[in-house]
Amino acid sequence: MSNAVEARPSYPKRWYAGVPALAVAFAISAAYLGVPRWSSDLTAFGHFVVRSVITAFGIIGLVQTAAAWSHIRGTFATPGFGKHRMVVPVEGIVYLTIMFALFTGAMLTKSNMLLLVFALMAGPFIINGWMTFGMLQATRVMRTAPPRAMIGELFAVELTLSNTRPLMSIWIMSVRDTIVHVREELTATVLFARVAPRSSQAGHYQLRLMRRGRFQLGPLLTFSRFPLGLVERSRLFSDSAEILVYPRIGRLSSAFRRRWLGATELVARPQPHSGVFHDEFHRLREFRTGDNPRDIHWRSSARRGELILREYQQNRDFNLAVVLDLWQPDLPKDRNPELIEQALSFAATAIVEHGRACRDAILTLSASGATSFRWQGQGTSASLESLLDGLAILQPGSGRETIPLVNELVQRLSGSTKVIVMTTRPISVPLDLHSPRVDCLRLAEMEFDQVLIYDDQPTTPHGTLAPTNGMVTASEG
Repeated sequence: MSNAVEARPSYPKRWYAGVPALAVAFAISAAYLGVPRWSSDLTAFGHFVVRSVITAFGIIGLVQTAAAWSHIRGTFATPGFGKHRMVVPVEGIVYLTIMFALFTGAMLTKSNMLLLVFALMAGPFIINGWMTFGMLQATRVMRTAPPRAMIGELFAVELTLSNTRPLMSIWIMSVRDTIVHVREELTATVLFARVAPRSSQAGHYQLRLMRRGRFQLGPLLTFSRFPLGLVERSRLFSDSAEILVYPRIGRLSSAFRRRWLGATELVARPQPHSGVFHDEFHRLREFRTGDNPRDIHWRSSARRGELILREYQQNRDFNLAVVLDLWQPDLPKDRNPELIEQALSFAATAIVEHGRACRDAILTLSASGATSFRWQGQGTSASLESLLDGLAILQPGSGRETIPLVNELVQRLSGSTKVIVMTTRPISVPLDLHSPRVDCLRLAEMEFDQVLIYDDQPTTPHGTLAPTNGMVTASEG
């Protein structure tokens, strides 16, 4: 089994080349058939030249018009009738041209031998289309794709081709899948060499998506040129799926974490503590020489008949609230989409890392852009999934709700919660924050390559493995 993939934009229209060619063919045909005096003066060779010119312009017009209509990468494609389509490739067009030349010569010279050769060539062409159509009728396709992925993550999409025929196998059948985003379109093709009767075979292609948001998969197109390659028949399956692509999650640099933690410890805020030394109670243990007598737990000591000590450990856990201000300028030429993606990646990384370091901390994120988004939870996988779902579809905007979101969090959350505003506004665009509890990070002035580290750096978008539209690779299943 082999696979082929390509990244392509929308197929270009070809109406401007197809319609004039058809008009020229129609005009020459009208003159040839409507003016008997002109056509009667032509020799046999002249008749052959005129008919060849009409055929050439007609084929070119049909090719360009049908290709623009059907959006299929074939040389000649018929419009879709239901779920079935037909494409005549270059080899088929050459074959049809030879058949037409033989038929024209047979009509002009009245040669039965040329007419017999024409009939012998027409049989394989018809049989090719009939066999391919029969295989497509017995074909069923199913797709299995993950519902979520992350930018730059390599994952596999499985395609299963089933043959419902009781006796005959399916040969050389390709399945093409379409992956559509608002800003791009990708296609992936998996080739199945043979599927036995009443059996299924699975193949897969690997996909690396470099844009955030919703990707729609489908429909699925099965096509084949078996056995002679003269006709390509295809069948469309309306099987759709959706993949939600998250912003990338990396890790914060150690220097930034130390600076962040140090700034947190310098802020005076009330915290509830259960221990006499304002630490967290850890466990009870036996008294040892050198321990502080004030830590003795007298009730447990009296019950056990020996000195029992209360042991504490230092607790640096704190709740975290992040307000993400996804501001962008009104003029499209001044916008920076890369900064928006870096801001989302940084905010998601900060939330995830703090949830891992402080397992019992309450995490809050409020985002303001084209729309607002609110989330609160802890650092568990189930809780973070809803956070990343929201960040995947969040779009930048005017950020008008940023200040109301900050004021709401300051009034609602306790003093033990650290509130950070992460904004994409430059210093020239003011952001009025009056609360002393709020720290502000100007992401436009931040050097992300020194703060945010990715363990698996993706291939550059301009390389051979990751084109600008994204990267699709395929491997044998």
